[in-house]
Order: sequence, then C-alpha cells, then structure tokens
Amino acid sequence: MGLRRSAGFTLLEAIVALVIFSMGVLALYSWLGVNIKTLSRVQERREVAALTSSAIDALRLVNPMKTPRGRREIGQLVIEWDSKPVEPARNAVYQNGLPTIFQVELYLLDVRLSVDGVEVQRFQVRQLGYKQTGVLEEE
Repeated sequence: MGLRRSAGFTLLEAIVALVIFSMGVLALYSWLGVNIKTLSRVQERREVAALTSSAIDALRLVNPMKTPRGRREIGQLVIEWDSKPVEPARNAVYQNGLPTIFQVELYLLDVRLSVDGVEVQRFQVRQLGYKQTGVLEEE
C-alpha cells in the first residue's frame, strides 16, 4: 500500500503563509503611519498658510510711513512688524505722468505671526508708504 497524500495544508505551509502575511501587514502598517504623519504636516502647513494670508490682508491697511512698527491682534493671531525704507521717498505721479498730492516710499516689513504666544511664522513683505504733501486744487 502506498501512502495517501491528505488534502489541505501542512503545519509548515501554514507557518510560512502566516509569516508572509505578517510581513505584508507590517509593511502596510508602517506605510499608514508615515501617511498619517505626512497628512498632519500638510494640515499644519495649510493652517500656517491661512494665517499668513490673513496677516497679509491685515497689513494691506498699514501705512508704514505713519506706522513703521506695530502690533495687531485678530482673535488669537498676533501680527507684529518692523519696517525699513527700501527706496527713498519721492513724489507720486499719475499714470499719465502728472504729479499727485502724495509722497510715496517703499518699505520692507519684517513680519512675525504668533498664536497663543507661540511664533508660527516669520516673513518679509514690501509695502508702499504714503503721506499727503499737497492739497487738491478745486477747478
């Protein structure tokens, strides 16, 4: 009589299959961990970009010729800036070359953003400062 081969897996085949399956699961788990960290960093960067955009919008209202240094609070966001002139002041002109009643000067603003006392971003932006030096002539 010959030996009959039984249908099914042997213990060794089951162990090998379990090891291969475990290695695949561990690889997927580590990949998932990396993706979660990456998504977290992306979310943080998105929040900082939104804060920076809000700060730039708020700084558009600042005239660095009148307020060369300042601080604004928008909710939990604190915007602080220091400005330095980049170009000397000059008389402004209209598009057609005629003089206006304003003097303008280009400034470089060093901006610091903080939330709840923690600095989240530093950047520089150029801003035009102006002051009225003449009066409008009535026709």
